Amino acid sequence: MNSLLVGLGCFVAHVVVCLIWLRVSRGPSPVVRHAVSALGTHVVGVIVAASLLAELAYWPVAAVSGFGAVCFLFAFSAVYKSVSLRILTQLDRTPGHAIPFAVVARDYVQPEFEARVAVLVKMNCAAGVDGGYVATEAGNATARRIGVIQRACGIESSGLYGEPITQPVP
Repeated sequence: MNSLLVGLGCFVAHVVVCLIWLRVSRGPSPVVRHAVSALGTHVVGVIVAASLLAELAYWPVAAVSGFGAVCFLFAFSAVYKSVSLRILTQLDRTPGHAIPFAVVARDYVQPEFEARVAVLVKMNCAAGVDGGYVATEAGNATARRIGVIQRACGIESSGLYGEPITQPVP
């Protein structure tokens, strides 16, 4: 039981340290801050607990601390990068709770698309041509590998919503 409580303590310390550190404008990326915080609070927590307790089973500490850190990272990532949640938040803040489609497309969808395509171009998976984009050979190979993994996992749809892309984009 002590080990589970130590693991929980490490996780709570991670959340506190991470939330404070994320408010600092300088430093590594938020994901790196999460990783460093999770590892640092875990190591310090284990050292402190081992010095105070007569016996400490390490693996339960690691399981609870690690599980909590991963869950917190997933929750943070969802609200940090989710376009849907940013749109929903803006809808809530807007008088009448409505935004025209053109504004949503311009302010949320277009910038996100441009950022993601820029990453694909930088990775040599796509190239800009004639006002659009085309997959490179490396991009096609990556898409085929992802397709194999999706089929193996039974997730051949386009995302969380379960709607497969069936129509080719013109």
